[in-house]
Amino acid sequence: MSAATAILLISCGEAPGETYFEHERSDLTAEAKIEYGRLQNGLRYAVMANETPSNTASLLMRFDTGSINEPDGQEGLAHFLEHMAFNGSKNIAEGEMIKRLEKYGLAFGADTNASTSFDETIYQLELPEVNDDILNETLMIMRETASNLTLDPDAIDRERGVILAEKRARISPAYKASIASLKFYLDGSPYPNRIPIGTEEAIRSVTPENFREFYQGYYRPEDTFIVLVGDFETDYASEKIEEFFGDWASVGESKSDVDIKPLGERGIEAEYYVDPEIQTSISLTVMGPPDLRKDTAENRKAAFIESLGNRILSRRLAKIARSDEAAFINASASSSSIYDVRGLSSLSMSTQAETWDKALAQGEQALRQAYEFGFSQDELSEQIANTRKALEVAVQTSPTRRTSSLARQIMSSFSSNQVLTDAKANLERFEAYADTITPEQVHQAFKAKWEGLDTAQLYLSTNRVIEDAENVMLKALEDSRAVKVQPLAETKKTEFAYTEFGVPGKVVSRKTVEDIEFEQIIFENNVRLNIKKTPYQKDVISISVALGKGELFFPEEYPGFKWFAPNMLSLAGLKAHSADDIQTLMAGKTVGASINFGSRRMYMSGATVPDNISDQLNLMAAYATAPGYRAEVKSRYDNYIQSFYPTLDSTPGGVAARDVERLLRSGDRRFGIPDEDELIEIEMSELQKWLDPKLTSEAVEIGVVGDVDVEAVIDQVARTFGALPKFKADIPSLESVDTELKFAKGSPRPIKLSHAGEAETALLRSYWPAPDGTNITTSRRVSMISEMFQLRLTEVMREEEGASYSPSAFSYNPRIYPGFGYIGASLELNPNDIDRISAKVDEIAAEFRAGDFDAALFERAIKPARERIETSLESNGYWMNIISESQSDPESLERHRSRFEAYQNMTVDDLKPLAKTLFDPKQAYRIQVLPER
Repeated sequence: MSAATAILLISCGEAPGETYFEHERSDLTAEAKIEYGRLQNGLRYAVMANETPSNTASLLMRFDTGSINEPDGQEGLAHFLEHMAFNGSKNIAEGEMIKRLEKYGLAFGADTNASTSFDETIYQLELPEVNDDILNETLMIMRETASNLTLDPDAIDRERGVILAEKRARISPAYKASIASLKFYLDGSPYPNRIPIGTEEAIRSVTPENFREFYQGYYRPEDTFIVLVGDFETDYASEKIEEFFGDWASVGESKSDVDIKPLGERGIEAEYYVDPEIQTSISLTVMGPPDLRKDTAENRKAAFIESLGNRILSRRLAKIARSDEAAFINASASSSSIYDVRGLSSLSMSTQAETWDKALAQGEQALRQAYEFGFSQDELSEQIANTRKALEVAVQTSPTRRTSSLARQIMSSFSSNQVLTDAKANLERFEAYADTITPEQVHQAFKAKWEGLDTAQLYLSTNRVIEDAENVMLKALEDSRAVKVQPLAETKKTEFAYTEFGVPGKVVSRKTVEDIEFEQIIFENNVRLNIKKTPYQKDVISISVALGKGELFFPEEYPGFKWFAPNMLSLAGLKAHSADDIQTLMAGKTVGASINFGSRRMYMSGATVPDNISDQLNLMAAYATAPGYRAEVKSRYDNYIQSFYPTLDSTPGGVAARDVERLLRSGDRRFGIPDEDELIEIEMSELQKWLDPKLTSEAVEIGVVGDVDVEAVIDQVARTFGALPKFKADIPSLESVDTELKFAKGSPRPIKLSHAGEAETALLRSYWPAPDGTNITTSRRVSMISEMFQLRLTEVMREEEGASYSPSAFSYNPRIYPGFGYIGASLELNPNDIDRISAKVDEIAAEFRAGDFDAALFERAIKPARERIETSLESNGYWMNIISESQSDPESLERHRSRFEAYQNMTVDDLKPLAKTLFDPKQAYRIQVLPER
């Protein structure tokens, strides 16, 4: 802490023992690297030095107010005020804040954001550089937000349309269902009537006087908390906060918080919500008092023991869900407190509409089984092992935590009255008691959390009408309770079956790519390995395996194959072990493998730590050589599709996801989401028939990035993939017919699709043909044109028209499809505005086609792009994209090598000739997704 700040804190005249942070009231010690402070005016802050990524920072500012503080008739005011922070202040004219930030490399949305909840409002800035200029600018902007907003009546009126557009964008059948459930669980509190987005009536009617009263009453230094984390000295950061906020004095009277009392107990009851466009779920809940315990070491231990029963029950439910007898798709148990007014212990199940009663019975009986008979030592040991490993990994990775994540952790801990403690201390506390926890302790804590199970509440959200629903629900619960439950049968312990793969492979080629600092290795069986050691995440190792064939090789007779294949491979486990078996066998280890398919190849990806790399590669090699193909898990996939698919038309975005990719490619059925029956008509045997020959023959290339011991990785790959029979050396080749795509024929008339959701929501999509991605210079320029197009869309459609909350522009320039690419725009709108706004989009496109964009717009777009390039160099994810298939695709390296110079040297004049070839109105393909009614 700086000397100046220390003097301020000492001179505040504070009463002895007065505390301002949770760690001052707890026996827990806050992480030593975080420096907490309080200015004389009452503003609190936390600063922390962190170098990952280097020369960056995160700045957050929280006000202790949200929608819960709004007066009747002003619902949505807190969120509306958050918007007004971007619409003019004493020293920043309306419309200038974002432009000023863009000059420093902050992109609107990505780096500049804000959020309003029931009880807090938070403003966030991600600083791509750390220097006096950018810190002065961003802290000045935060200070303007805190105390100097002009709240001009005309600016307020202009923003009303943006707020209403945001409200339209949020409201969907699923959103309305979530609000209905909130009303059920928090009935009797003000929360259900203070949804942050507010009411249309209030948004249209709140006055400048309403804003001023709320602003002065709640945006006050004593109710403000600032977090600043980044690559600087903490003294410097503290002094900067004091420089910009030390002279801030409150204006007018402070508004008092709303007095919200905990809710009382409720007896047995049932409630039912129906909408034809939602998925079905049912919950069984015990409602009780909120958990208001302070954050202390003993309370953390007690809360952990209380959580274990729900965690074990959730594991049991996951096993049931993967069986062919399951009546639910997913299920879980949890206990929590909601806004300090009610405690909930809930069993929640997603299911199909016609099986909700069977799902309730399965879940209720599993819950009662745990309640009556408790848990086994093996189940407890699995959870202890997983927790121990998570805490160990937190200690290992602590030195390279990301700045943005740290800033949000500090803010979250402050908001929830928790102490942000050191990872090493967390592990030490856990180790002091972990091995003393018994199944009996867990059982008793579980029963305490679920006390009142006999008078639990039921809540059903479904898409089918049920006559006399509440009584039907209570009868289903009564019938389930009449079934006697038995103790859970113990399962036999096994060992992981896949640890030996043959004689370790020999390295036949090894070279270092000097300028990118990574190694390329080839084994005797043609397995290729690319390894890059990085310091950006301590003890974290990412692995990607490219193998087999991808989506362009899928059987034409099964349009749903691209959905079926990755889902079923993930669910079905291995020949010797189910997915649940694997989870148990790998308890206490940081391992896992996700499976997906690209255009040309299949991919497995995972992340691990150095002491688990052997297990990680064992698991990946097992998936490559012995996939499970368990037929019994197909029922879960079918249930999911049958539950999910009918909801696609509940929003414009769902309809677009289903249809637009296919329509844009002239009806090519390989794209978009196929019909429901096509998604589920495939059998597991068809997947096995297609996949097995490709896994055992096609080329394999592995990428490893992170905090690695290079020689150890080579040895482990030699022992696993390198020991397998010989693979092809070259990646799968494609016929020209496989990569031929035809852009849809343009027309002045839009294609009109319909959705079954809200009558006031619509979606406009406009697309123009663009070059493919074979010429990297052209691709980069198309990308930059789309960035500028995005800025113009935001200026016109959001700021000027108030018609769309988050208009977007994008480009798609693939290398794999010769001659195919596009640039596009997407806007969520009121249906009454869609033709007018479509014409406006065409006008902006005409501007760009005519080269009517200037250097100022280009600079606003290019500066954040250049900053992202710098930051990406300290990202393992970026390096994985570059090196993972660098032997089969060396162009990825050339694209990396030219990237920095290309963007540094790019000028607005480079883009104008290209823009003239884009946005041809005759080739434009326009889609409108309109409400059915």
